[in-house]
Amino acid sequence: MVTLESIDPATSPYISDFPTANICNYSMSTIGGQISEIWTYSKLNGQFDVLGNAAISNALPGFVTEISYTPYRRQYEHPFTFNSQWSDTYTQTISVNGTPVNSSSVTISTLVDAYGTMTIPGGASYEALRIREELTISGITSVNFSFISKNGAQVNVNAVSSNPPNSGMISVDGTTYYDGLVSSVEQINEIPNGFTLNQNYPNPFNPNTNIQYSIPEASFVELKVYDVLGNEVATLVNEEQNAGVYEADFSGSDLASGLYIAKINAGNYTNTIKMTLIK
Repeated sequence: MVTLESIDPATSPYISDFPTANICNYSMSTIGGQISEIWTYSKLNGQFDVLGNAAISNALPGFVTEISYTPYRRQYEHPFTFNSQWSDTYTQTISVNGTPVNSSSVTISTLVDAYGTMTIPGGASYEALRIREELTISGITSVNFSFISKNGAQVNVNAVSSNPPNSGMISVDGTTYYDGLVSSVEQINEIPNGFTLNQNYPNPFNPNTNIQYSIPEASFVELKVYDVLGNEVATLVNEEQNAGVYEADFSGSDLASGLYIAKINAGNYTNTIKMTLIK
């Protein structure tokens, strides 16, 4: 279960790390008894900029993970209309208890390229704009589409291809939707679709973490973990599996603190995630 709530930035616990923020969204998720809380800090000043977020988890007591965007990540430009477009380059830095552990250059191009009627699960329909977002981080490009209405109803999809067509049907590996304004606590509904490799949880971790992935059809699945030098440190899955959602446990008890990469190969699908081990 995931909940969202808008709160006063001045009363939030990490405002000192994002002092120019005038918007703060708080979210809490509960997965298998593990609770994580995230405060996302933004600034509205002629455009809507995301400054970063701070996260804690009961699985890692005493650790605060922050992601900051320098100078910012422009989420929306105002006025926000059909054919609006913008591009930005920023630095994304991940810190744990104030110490940077990873920094990446990110380029993002955004285009409001369509409008029409959006129907969400449950049957409700809204007039909406479509946003095409192309994001490149560490040389890897991904494309996301968002459909946004005036009242806050929203659908987000992640394209499998890094160069999907702008019309017709596409393959996606995840869908999230919000029904109506998120001014108080609201349920977020998730619909897994296609091949996916989800971010490990918890992250950072010590020494155990869980990696969830899904396959839409019977496939030979290989899930391995590598260090930053490309050395294989663990094979978690190496077998034929039926369609479904799976979880793999990874233990870093015999490894040094640092950044590790989990890589999945399933059918023609390949993806990676970065994981941070802190001891």
